Amino acid sequence: MKKKTLLIVIIGVFGLFSVLIGCVNLEKSYPEKRYFIMDASRDEDISSSDTDAALTVRRFRVSPKYEGKGLVYRLEELSYESDFYNEFFISPASMFTEEIRKRLAGSGLFKHVVDPSSLLDSTYILEGAVTALYGDYRVNTAPKAVMEIQFFLLHETDSSPKIIFQSQYHKEEPLNDNTPDALVKSWNEALNQILTEFESDLKENLSKTKH
Repeated sequence: MKKKTLLIVIIGVFGLFSVLIGCVNLEKSYPEKRYFIMDASRDEDISSSDTDAALTVRRFRVSPKYEGKGLVYRLEELSYESDFYNEFFISPASMFTEEIRKRLAGSGLFKHVVDPSSLLDSTYILEGAVTALYGDYRVNTAPKAVMEIQFFLLHETDSSPKIIFQSQYHKEEPLNDNTPDALVKSWNEALNQILTEFESDLKENLSKTKH
């Protein structure tokens, strides 16, 4: 009789355990990954100028600290963190190269703006490097987006390309809040400011070169 009672208790315990397991969701909930892009497009392209000059935009380099797809946050003086769940849709090097090439194609400074795969003979070559690209959260009450880009314009000659203009631009844009969306938005603002200044400086330099 005791054995039968013990068996019933054991069956009851296992049954209750099975019911509890069915009510509990054992699957862990992870945040969905989100992907972002940079956008340097202007509101309206400038009419083409009278120049016949062609520009080749080579692939921009990105500092090894920021070349990954994950958004980078600076938390302390020597502490950085890469966000696994919030990333750029493509590599920063490809993205910056594409956006800068498209922006200059509508600048009116060159007749053609192409990539290195083009068979077109270019008058100028543009090289560059992104040396800073992070969200600065060292001051909790004043987060900001930091971006820095170097540009090198080379003139094709019969012997070898010669650097005729080089410059570096550093921008820090405040964030409305501490979200990845706000960071990317401020990066876009910084990129557009940098390219606006670069185009202005480039126009002035090209004008001097012609004379």
